[in-house]
Amino acid sequence: MAEQSNSVVLEVNALSKSFSDGELQVDVLKNVNLQISAQEKVAIVGASGSGKSTLLHLLGGLDAATSGEVVLCGQDLNKVSDKQRGELRNRYLGFIYQFHHLLPEFTALENVCMPLLVRDSTVVEVKQQAKDMLARVGLANRLQHKPSELSGGERQRVAIARALITQPKIILADEPTGNLDSKTAANVTEIMMELNAELHTAIILVTHDMEVASKMHTLYELQDGELARNN
Repeated sequence: MAEQSNSVVLEVNALSKSFSDGELQVDVLKNVNLQISAQEKVAIVGASGSGKSTLLHLLGGLDAATSGEVVLCGQDLNKVSDKQRGELRNRYLGFIYQFHHLLPEFTALENVCMPLLVRDSTVVEVKQQAKDMLARVGLANRLQHKPSELSGGERQRVAIARALITQPKIILADEPTGNLDSKTAANVTEIMMELNAELHTAIILVTHDMEVASKMHTLYELQDGELARNN
């Protein structure tokens, strides 16, 4: 493979994903091609069941493609070991979901620390970085609160802080505002935009919300398994 440009952080080539249902083969994704540059903001829209979440799972190395390749910062996720894939995810990717997936028994601070604790950083260093990131998302006074003690918007801001604590090259966001009211969704989106500009982290956002999608640089639509640019 030719050497990638320094500005390209993710490249998808002829990516396909099929499932078997008895004798029936269901083609969820067909020959998807995509290239993401540093700090680029991309929205992917499509009907429910169109394969948006499946695509995001493939981009994040959480699922294996039937064919094609996903090249993350020069590494083909389909050609590395499970351990290496996990290390690449931890180093280069941050994940935000519609449901925050915070660990309920841990505080906001402890949840944000988690991605760095698997590295060799000291606990003191990790805690300070987590405090700084929570302050950036406006939660400096909520460090010791558990998820059950936080509002929906606050929980999602903790999830954003957790995703960004590793300073990833790309954020993969699956309906990150889908469980929030419109005002809170706008606030969470604004925080993501600010951190995108500040940290130069690319964003790939799956959403049904065209208001959120309109804030991205590029809009793609996934229909009948095919991804097409929409602007």
